[in-house]
Parts: sequence; structure tokens; C-alpha cells
Amino acid sequence: MSSWGELEAVLDEAAQRGDMIRVWWRDDDAGHSHPALDRLLDLAERHGLPIALAVVPMWLGADVQGRIAASGQATVLQHGYRHADHAAAGDKPIEVGGRTAAHCLAELREGQARLEDAFGAAFLAMLVPPWNRIDERVIEHLTEAGFRGLSTFGPREGIEAAPGLPLINTHLDPVDWRGSRLFVGEEPALGRLAEMLALDEPVGILTHHLVMDEAGWRFLDQLLDLLAHHPAARFCAPGQLLEHPA
Repeated sequence: MSSWGELEAVLDEAAQRGDMIRVWWRDDDAGHSHPALDRLLDLAERHGLPIALAVVPMWLGADVQGRIAASGQATVLQHGYRHADHAAAGDKPIEVGGRTAAHCLAELREGQARLEDAFGAAFLAMLVPPWNRIDERVIEHLTEAGFRGLSTFGPREGIEAAPGLPLINTHLDPVDWRGSRLFVGEEPALGRLAEMLALDEPVGILTHHLVMDEAGWRFLDQLLDLLAHHPAARFCAPGQLLEHPA
């Protein structure tokens, strides 16, 4: 997979089979005032596409709250609590873990209350754990804490992360996190997306507005335009996916 034409051919084949691929768009690490956030929301509004903003509750400022609330395209998800690493030395970063489940859940409930107060109906109680990592002992209590869904990264092993807790993941992250920390390039990104389109689950595009370079922005713009207008793809808001996760 190396060209936009080849990706479109994959989509054309899906359309010929009568397949409808559900697509959704999640952007992480929102909460701070930044020109990139304005650019992101402008892009969603220009394409008329729903975007799920994973907001860090303790980062949220009044100016950012107003900008997000003014967007007709944004749904707010909860991105942990303060995006702090509590991993043991030498372990991979984790916020929703590294301590007792009770401690993690207490923070999550406080963050949930903050976002509900700030955004009202635009807030959806879906947890997006920072670094896409979460302690299994916390997952089993998320529904009790008022969460309606969980979102991490990669193909899911089941429709639910726990009984009554739908798992709605993302699959394409076009940032080279292990190398340049810039856009990974068209060929790797398109190849990854082509593989993910074959999954029997909603396909999630994951962006990080704070680290995107110009090549990444151009790629995203072109990708959104293609998917928004192709008959085999249908963009969904996260609330729609929670209602029909299968």
C-alpha cells in the first residue's frame, strides 16, 4: 500500500461488496489553549465531521472550554485525570494504574464531575486512559464509576472491556513515536489503514494536535476528505458507536 489510489481501490471493493465501514476520529491531550487545537476544530468544522476530543480534566482552562463548547462537531471524552505517570521505575508510562484501583477511581470520578460540569450534554463518559494503558483492576469498576465506554488503541479482543462496558478503539496513529515523533509518512500510514479497514469493528483515526507537523496536517486533511465522501465509509460520533458497538 503506497498510494491514495490504492487506498481508494480498497474502499471501492468494500462498496462493491455492500460493506459499510464505520469510522471515527479521536484526538488526544486536549485541555490547554493552543493554536493547534483551534486548527483541529476548524478542520472538523470545515469537513463537517464529528470529532471526539479526549480532554485532560485538570488541564482544562476556561478559554479552551469555551472554544470546544462552541464547536458543533466535538464530543468530549475523559483523558484520565491530569496525565501524570505513576509507573514504577523502568515500566511503561501509566496514569490509570501504578497505584490502588480505589485511588485511580477516585481521581477518575473527580475528573468526570469536572467535565460534566464544563460541557454538559457534549460530554460522553467514555474513558481514554493516557498512553492507552489501564490497570485491569480498574477496568472492572468503571461502570460503577459511571463510565459508559472505554477507548484504547489497537484491534480489540472483544466488544466489551468488561460486562456492560463497550470497547471502542482507535487503530491509525500517524505519528512516529519511536523515531522522529513527526508524521510517519504516507506509505506506512496508508498501509496501516488498509489493514485496519478489514477489521470487523469501527475503525478509529487517532491524532495528537499538539505534536502534528505540516505533513501530518496535510495527510489528515486529505484522508478526512476521502473517507467523508466515499460510499463505503461512514463517520460516526462516539455516542453512536456506544449504542451499536458490534
